[in-house]
Amino acid sequence: MTVVLERELSDAERELFDYLEQQLAVFDLADLGPIDVLADRMIAALPDTGAVWGPIVGPVYTSQGLQRWLGISRQAINQHVQGRRILRLTTTDGVSVFPSFQFDSNGGRLPHLSDVLDVLATGVDDPWTWASWLNAPDKAGLTNAARLRNGDWELVRESASEDAAAWCRQ
Repeated sequence: MTVVLERELSDAERELFDYLEQQLAVFDLADLGPIDVLADRMIAALPDTGAVWGPIVGPVYTSQGLQRWLGISRQAINQHVQGRRILRLTTTDGVSVFPSFQFDSNGGRLPHLSDVLDVLATGVDDPWTWASWLNAPDKAGLTNAARLRNGDWELVRESASEDAAAWCRQ
Protein backbone atom coordinates (compact mmCIF):
# COMPACT_ATOMS: atom_id res chain seq x y z
CA MET A 1 0.00 0.00 0.00
CA THR A 2 1.44 3.35 -1.00
CA VAL A 3 0.65 6.40 1.09
CA VAL A 4 0.96 9.88 -0.38
CA LEU A 5 2.30 12.40 2.12
CA GLU A 6 2.10 16.18 1.98
CA ARG A 7 5.83 16.44 2.63
CA GLU A 8 8.99 14.48 1.96
CA LEU A 9 10.11 12.05 4.65
CA SER A 10 13.41 12.69 6.37
CA ASP A 11 16.07 10.03 6.02
CA ALA A 12 15.40 8.88 9.60
CA GLU A 13 11.64 8.65 8.98
CA ARG A 14 12.16 6.71 5.74
CA GLU A 15 14.58 4.35 7.51
CA LEU A 16 12.04 3.80 10.31
CA PHE A 17 9.16 3.11 7.91
CA ASP A 18 11.30 0.76 5.81
CA TYR A 19 12.35 -1.16 8.90
CA LEU A 20 8.76 -1.36 10.19
CA GLU A 21 7.60 -2.60 6.80
CA GLN A 22 10.21 -5.39 6.92
CA GLN A 23 9.38 -6.37 10.49
CA LEU A 24 5.62 -6.29 10.03
CA ALA A 25 5.74 -8.39 6.84
CA VAL A 26 5.69 -11.60 8.92
CA PHE A 27 2.45 -10.64 10.71
CA ASP A 28 -1.15 -10.73 9.63
CA LEU A 29 -2.06 -7.33 11.03
CA ALA A 30 -5.71 -8.35 11.29
CA ASP A 31 -4.63 -10.82 13.99
CA LEU A 32 -3.09 -8.02 16.09
CA GLY A 33 -6.36 -6.20 16.71
CA PRO A 34 -7.49 -2.74 15.69
CA ILE A 35 -4.76 -0.79 13.90
CA ASP A 36 -5.27 2.32 16.05
CA VAL A 37 -4.74 0.25 19.23
CA LEU A 38 -1.63 -1.35 17.73
CA ALA A 39 -0.28 2.07 16.73
CA ASP A 40 -0.98 3.47 20.21
CA ARG A 41 0.94 0.56 21.79
CA MET A 42 3.87 1.15 19.45
CA ILE A 43 3.91 4.87 20.24
CA ALA A 44 3.67 4.14 24.00
CA ALA A 45 6.97 2.29 23.75
CA LEU A 46 8.70 5.51 22.71
CA PRO A 47 10.12 7.61 25.55
CA ASP A 48 9.69 11.38 25.66
CA THR A 49 12.92 12.97 24.49
CA GLY A 50 11.94 16.63 24.42
CA ALA A 51 11.58 17.37 28.10
CA VAL A 52 13.67 19.80 30.12
CA TRP A 53 15.18 16.96 32.17
CA GLY A 54 16.41 15.17 29.03
CA PRO A 55 20.03 16.32 29.37
CA ILE A 56 20.06 15.19 33.01
CA VAL A 57 18.44 11.74 32.91
CA GLY A 58 17.77 11.18 29.21
CA PRO A 59 14.45 10.22 27.67
CA VAL A 60 11.61 9.32 30.03
CA TYR A 61 8.29 7.47 29.95
CA THR A 62 5.10 8.84 31.42
CA SER A 63 3.20 6.63 33.81
CA GLN A 64 0.51 5.91 31.21
CA GLY A 65 3.08 5.22 28.52
CA LEU A 66 4.96 2.82 30.78
CA GLN A 67 1.75 1.03 31.74
CA ARG A 68 0.82 0.52 28.08
CA TRP A 69 4.33 -0.51 27.03
CA LEU A 70 4.94 -2.99 29.86
CA GLY A 71 1.31 -4.10 29.96
CA ILE A 72 1.04 -3.63 33.72
CA SER A 73 -1.23 -1.63 35.98
CA ARG A 74 -0.47 1.61 37.81
CA GLN A 75 -0.58 -0.40 41.04
CA ALA A 76 2.05 -2.82 39.71
CA ILE A 77 4.28 0.10 38.75
CA ASN A 78 3.85 1.53 42.26
CA GLN A 79 4.85 -1.83 43.77
CA HIS A 80 7.98 -1.87 41.59
CA VAL A 81 8.78 1.70 42.66
CA GLN A 82 8.28 0.88 46.37
CA GLY A 83 10.64 -2.10 45.99
CA ARG A 84 13.12 0.13 44.13
CA ARG A 85 12.88 -2.15 41.08
CA ILE A 86 11.78 0.82 38.96
CA LEU A 87 13.02 4.38 39.42
CA ARG A 88 10.28 7.03 39.39
CA LEU A 89 10.98 10.74 39.28
CA THR A 90 8.41 13.38 40.17
CA THR A 91 8.59 16.68 38.33
CA THR A 92 8.00 20.02 40.04
CA ASP A 93 4.45 19.99 38.69
CA GLY A 94 3.76 16.55 40.19
CA VAL A 95 4.07 14.42 37.04
CA SER A 96 5.61 10.96 37.44
CA VAL A 97 8.22 10.07 34.83
CA PHE A 98 10.41 7.01 34.46
CA PRO A 99 13.90 7.27 32.91
CA SER A 100 14.22 5.02 29.88
CA PHE A 101 17.83 4.04 30.70
CA GLN A 102 16.47 1.61 33.32
CA PHE A 103 14.79 -0.55 30.64
CA ASP A 104 16.09 -2.57 27.72
CA SER A 105 14.33 -2.56 24.35
CA ASN A 106 11.98 -5.35 25.50
CA GLY A 107 10.99 -3.72 28.79
CA GLY A 108 13.45 -5.71 30.88
CA ARG A 109 14.73 -3.93 33.98
CA LEU A 110 18.29 -2.74 34.51
CA PRO A 111 20.21 -5.50 36.33
CA HIS A 112 20.86 -4.78 40.02
CA LEU A 113 18.96 -1.48 39.91
CA SER A 114 17.28 -2.21 43.24
CA ASP A 115 20.61 -3.05 44.85
CA VAL A 116 22.22 0.17 43.59
CA LEU A 117 19.29 2.34 44.66
CA ASP A 118 19.42 0.76 48.12
CA VAL A 119 23.09 1.72 48.40
CA LEU A 120 22.56 5.25 47.06
CA ALA A 121 19.65 5.75 49.48
CA THR A 122 22.08 5.38 52.39
CA GLY A 123 23.63 8.67 51.28
CA VAL A 124 20.67 10.69 50.05
CA ASP A 125 16.97 9.99 49.60
CA ASP A 126 16.53 11.76 46.27
CA PRO A 127 15.51 9.86 43.12
CA TRP A 128 16.67 12.75 40.91
CA THR A 129 20.18 12.45 42.37
CA TRP A 130 20.08 8.68 41.87
CA ALA A 131 18.96 9.07 38.24
CA SER A 132 21.67 11.65 37.56
CA TRP A 133 24.27 9.41 39.18
CA LEU A 134 23.17 6.42 37.10
CA ASN A 135 23.03 8.36 33.82
CA ALA A 136 26.05 10.68 34.06
CA PRO A 137 28.96 9.57 31.86
CA ASP A 138 32.38 9.16 33.46
CA LYS A 139 35.73 10.15 31.90
CA ALA A 140 35.57 7.06 29.68
CA GLY A 141 32.09 8.05 28.48
CA LEU A 142 30.30 5.21 30.29
CA THR A 143 27.37 5.67 32.64
CA ASN A 144 26.79 3.56 35.73
CA ALA A 145 23.61 2.29 34.06
CA ALA A 146 25.70 1.10 31.09
CA ARG A 147 28.15 -0.55 33.47
CA LEU A 148 25.29 -2.44 35.13
CA ARG A 149 24.00 -3.49 31.72
CA ASN A 150 27.53 -4.73 30.91
CA GLY A 151 27.64 -6.84 34.09
CA ASP A 152 29.99 -4.63 36.15
CA TRP A 153 27.81 -4.85 39.27
CA GLU A 154 30.70 -4.97 41.76
CA LEU A 155 32.38 -1.88 40.30
CA VAL A 156 29.09 0.07 40.35
CA ARG A 157 28.30 -1.07 43.91
CA GLU A 158 31.71 0.09 45.10
CA SER A 159 31.31 3.46 43.40
CA ALA A 160 27.78 3.85 44.80
CA SER A 161 29.03 3.08 48.31
CA GLU A 162 31.82 5.66 48.03
CA ASP A 163 29.52 8.35 46.68
CA ALA A 164 26.77 7.63 49.21
CA ALA A 165 29.33 7.94 52.01
CA ALA A 166 30.54 11.24 50.57
CA TRP A 167 26.95 12.55 50.37
CA CYS A 168 26.52 11.73 54.07
CA ARG A 169 29.57 13.83 54.95
CA GLN A 170 28.22 16.92 53.18
